Amino acid sequence: MGIIKAAINSASTMAADQYKEYFYCDALPGNIIMKRAFKYTSERSANEGSDDVISDGSVIAVADGEFAIVVSNGKVLSEYKEPGEHIFVSGVTSTVFHGGNLSSLGKEFGRRFSFGGDTAGVVQRVYYFNTKEMPGEAFSGGNIPFRVVDENTGLDMDCTVAVSGYYTYRVANPMIIYKQMIGNIEHVYTSEYLLKIMSAEVRAKILSTFGEITGLGLRPSKIAERMPEIEETARAAINKKLYDTRGVELVSFGITGFRITSKEAAVIKDFQKIEVLTDPAMADAARAAAGNQAITNAASNGAGAMLGVAAVNAMTGSGGNTKGAEPVKQAPKFCTECGAKLEGGKFCRECGHPV
Repeated sequence: MGIIKAAINSASTMAADQYKEYFYCDALPGNIIMKRAFKYTSERSANEGSDDVISDGSVIAVADGEFAIVVSNGKVLSEYKEPGEHIFVSGVTSTVFHGGNLSSLGKEFGRRFSFGGDTAGVVQRVYYFNTKEMPGEAFSGGNIPFRVVDENTGLDMDCTVAVSGYYTYRVANPMIIYKQMIGNIEHVYTSEYLLKIMSAEVRAKILSTFGEITGLGLRPSKIAERMPEIEETARAAINKKLYDTRGVELVSFGITGFRITSKEAAVIKDFQKIEVLTDPAMADAARAAAGNQAITNAASNGAGAMLGVAAVNAMTGSGGNTKGAEPVKQAPKFCTECGAKLEGGKFCRECGHPV
């Protein structure tokens, strides 16, 4: 009875798989890298064969931005990268609708019979890849070492910087990512895991690129001039890594921010200020500016603050430069109660307040 059942099942499944299939994939969203395709059928269709059998002569339609492959028992049999309809022929699943004869049908019957008739003894699948530009991620890399060298002031200081930017990518070689990462999946493969790996690799290459280019030292203000070089060098290094291991390449890549920590930026500014004041002319100018500010502040505080003005005048003397200057005259005194000028004595002549 088992042999009869196997024969009946073999004939039944082989008859169901005689119809040719039509495969088509709708536009893939930005988070789908690869998707398994199933044959198109309707409720009135007589094509009720196995989803794991693709009959010779079946049509595989490929749209722009897609790449299709046919995998048979784990091996890639066909690749379709040009848009349009493609006819699949493997010689494994022959059909009367595409050149099948009694000899080929008998061979197919015998193969199915040896597996008990319930299976065709083959697993064939169509996969579609998304080859359009896909959204990547905004990236940020902190604690990147950066050497600040300012020849004008003699500053040579190691800092840490934060770099931020963005990138987009595309699947440039589907066969690499299929063999290295995806494999024979049941439904879809999303970009979630790939982006996690890519983000780490992008940050690592940016780190090494900054180390190479800024290792000799730069002023922070010079980074903008070198940014095109940094971006191009980083992009080339990232693309080589991603293509060799993932079959992926960057479409756009840009660094949007480069920031030294606020604490280190304050240290650099303070050093530059100190270095400027070692120039006598600049030091005199700074003292004069300080004196002018003190006078302005005193004037805004009323008559009592004139004592501060007199003190500044006495201290700064001739523009703040005391070399060769005339002796400074004694500054007049003022009543601390009413602000009147004191002419001598122990009491103010205006208000009688003790001096």
